[in-house]
Amino acid sequence: MKDGVVLGIDAGTSSVKTSLFTVQGTLIREMSFPVNVLSPAKDQFEMDVDLLFKELRRVIKEIVVGFENQVQGIGLSVSSPTLIFLDRNQEAIRPGIVYLDNRSIKEVEEGVERFGGTNMYFARVGNNPSPSTCVAATVNWIRSNEPETWNQTVQIGFLNTYLGVKLTGNVAVDPTVSSYSGLMRVRNPYSWESEFLEIFDIDEKYLPEILPSFGKVGVLKGDIASQIGLPAGIPVAIGAADTASTSFALGVHKHGDVFQSMGTSEVITFCLNTPNFSPAFMNRGHVIPGMWLSNGAMSTAGASIQWALKNIFPELSSEKELENLAQSSPRGAKGLVFLPYLCGERSPVFDTRASGMFFGLTINTCKADIMRAVYEGVAYGMQQIYKIGSERWNVSPEYIKCVGGASKSALAIQLRADVLNKQIRTIESSNTAAYGAAMLGAMAAGIYTKIEDVPCIEDYGRVVEPKSDNVSFFEKHSEIYRQLYPNLKELMRVQYGLLNGDILQSE
Repeated sequence: MKDGVVLGIDAGTSSVKTSLFTVQGTLIREMSFPVNVLSPAKDQFEMDVDLLFKELRRVIKEIVVGFENQVQGIGLSVSSPTLIFLDRNQEAIRPGIVYLDNRSIKEVEEGVERFGGTNMYFARVGNNPSPSTCVAATVNWIRSNEPETWNQTVQIGFLNTYLGVKLTGNVAVDPTVSSYSGLMRVRNPYSWESEFLEIFDIDEKYLPEILPSFGKVGVLKGDIASQIGLPAGIPVAIGAADTASTSFALGVHKHGDVFQSMGTSEVITFCLNTPNFSPAFMNRGHVIPGMWLSNGAMSTAGASIQWALKNIFPELSSEKELENLAQSSPRGAKGLVFLPYLCGERSPVFDTRASGMFFGLTINTCKADIMRAVYEGVAYGMQQIYKIGSERWNVSPEYIKCVGGASKSALAIQLRADVLNKQIRTIESSNTAAYGAAMLGAMAAGIYTKIEDVPCIEDYGRVVEPKSDNVSFFEKHSEIYRQLYPNLKELMRVQYGLLNGDILQSE
């Protein structure tokens, strides 16, 4: 019988959740605190990582009370990528730049030209070029626009790099995070690619060592240990990106495993045993060496529901009231179709100029139809992504696990089952990423030496079957959704240009 407890830290862009588990995986207690994402200028999004770490120290000290001498390991889960610049004292020089940031679009385009075009970039790197998958471009933006920052920079890192160095004094990153750097071939996420470093003019001396996600970045330093009420010397795992940490927690370990995360954004993740990547997905190395994760990520899935509540139905007090309203409209929303591209879109189009729309408004359209169309439009988007992945990789899982706040919506879950024609199993745990981080900490401590021995989360809340008549209905009606973007892409570009003062040429 293994004794002791492990600590999982899940640092996201909305909150940081810290959870204490037994080494068998039973939750003991958890605490969280909010994170404020700052927007100092248009298209710029940052977080104060020093404030984050200050609050994290306070929370850890509280959560370990009574277990101070039982903590065996610590693991990290982080939003990704969050770019950090460290000085010679291992302090963050400026706020971290989070994945929502688009300041480096021009630098991305310049890098793509040096690769020989978008298709060549994808073929060589393994991801579409964008600020959120090519932080090398953001490094170049900083070098050009903040020379005082660059002159102080000794190391470039990420959010788990920063937390790891603050806890242990050692600098590292893992392959699930480094995959979004633009400085490696994702098929080989454990080494920086010298050719790509040359293209972006970045010296490898600035970059952290790449460790396995369960690799020990170091042990808890004495000064930090005294501040958080723990003994020095506790092993710390470098950890993983939050989606990858959740994959690990849910047992998404073999080719063909699929899970879905439903929140402000929505992601469907396929586990692959070969790096046969699709350009409709964001691709990364897995926690498990020799495996990969392909993430089909919609930017404003749950955010579309929140947008409707705030801007269309402010008289309603909750998302539950919105759901009840939507359920009073018939399936198909009387022909109304919603395209949920409210902040451009990632998967499957990767177009920052894509925009949302309602198609099919008539004199008979009512409020309930509008809300029903929003729920169905988000579901159609996930169906489109799932079809691309399942056909490319010849994957047909028996069921799909769903996590996240939106998985509590009965309408949303039934729609996912119907449009995907798959059984959906919701996961009750609200801390899957923190759980995965804690178990990575357990591996770094040697409590578990084999990934297959690590306990997985399987506390299903609901098991929802697709309804056969709905499956055929939505298959026909979703075809309209799939035709909207390709037929309106050029008009969206023109509209974007008019709103932003750009002169755009049709491709």
